[in-house]
Amino acid sequence: MIYNMLASHLTDSTITMIACVVACILTFVLYIKPFKFLPRDKGKVVTTPDGQTVSINIQSAGKVTGAGYIFVSVFLLTSLVFLPYSMEHLIYYVLMALMMLIGFMDDGSKAPWGELVKGILDLALAAVAVIVFVYYNGTVVNFFNLEFKIPVVIYVLLGIALIWGSINVTNCSDGVDGLCGGVSVVELITFYLIFKVSKDIAGFTEFSGMAVILASVLVAYLFYNWFPSKLLMGDAGSRTIGFFIALIAMKTGHPFIFVPLSLVFLCDGGLGLLKLALMRTICKGHEVFGNIRFPLHDELRKNRGWAVPKVAAFFIACEVVICVITYIVM
Repeated sequence: MIYNMLASHLTDSTITMIACVVACILTFVLYIKPFKFLPRDKGKVVTTPDGQTVSINIQSAGKVTGAGYIFVSVFLLTSLVFLPYSMEHLIYYVLMALMMLIGFMDDGSKAPWGELVKGILDLALAAVAVIVFVYYNGTVVNFFNLEFKIPVVIYVLLGIALIWGSINVTNCSDGVDGLCGGVSVVELITFYLIFKVSKDIAGFTEFSGMAVILASVLVAYLFYNWFPSKLLMGDAGSRTIGFFIALIAMKTGHPFIFVPLSLVFLCDGGLGLLKLALMRTICKGHEVFGNIRFPLHDELRKNRGWAVPKVAAFFIACEVVICVITYIVM
């Protein structure tokens, strides 16, 4: 492992910086001529309440999708080579690789996988991740200056809900060029800074490094995904990002920090999921949230007439403001 060779000569911060440069350049180069095995986006077809079939996201049809396969692979490989690791981290690497592969297979399938199948797979990987986390880290959490221990069963259930929710709200927000990638970069850098000022957190070097390396490969990806995009990350990318964000929030010891740092994703994609859940259960047959279109980026783009770059820039700016406030409060 390169980390062991470099650690005696360089600081951890320097090694991480080298890893980021390598990851960013490698991702950028691999995207110059996308691999032929990456699938093509087919657009999306939905059924309206009156039974009509309508094609949406036509502008994405034909573009290379599943590009998350590349940047996630580079992220995992670079982290493994340039960062110290333990058995706990190796398990997380395997789980993220599985999450990426599940998303990639869905991206390339002739017919999209059903909600039930993906939901079960998400729950399974989330359950394994939380059980491993509790085994190595315990269930002590912090809320501002308060520190308390949560019963194991409750922590596991809440942790599964956190990871499952993060996967899906991040995935739902990936519908506009540059939005998901740009917001994720800001959030991941904030997590890196939180780890930098909290060196007493177990796994400081590993997880702060992983956060900034993932941000680096996303920066390279954004060169190709900013409007007008040439590549789409697909489920292979967005679902893995959501998985890692939830995991790193738990690793800080302040899992509640997920709410402010992921507020953009929660509002953009999360409210749409909430609306869908309510309309299928207690509000069945009734309109929820009026005529607002979800995800919110579709409300701004299609109902308000905003240009795609403006939509992406708006959400990224909101994320910057929220992250700065959260970091100051922390």
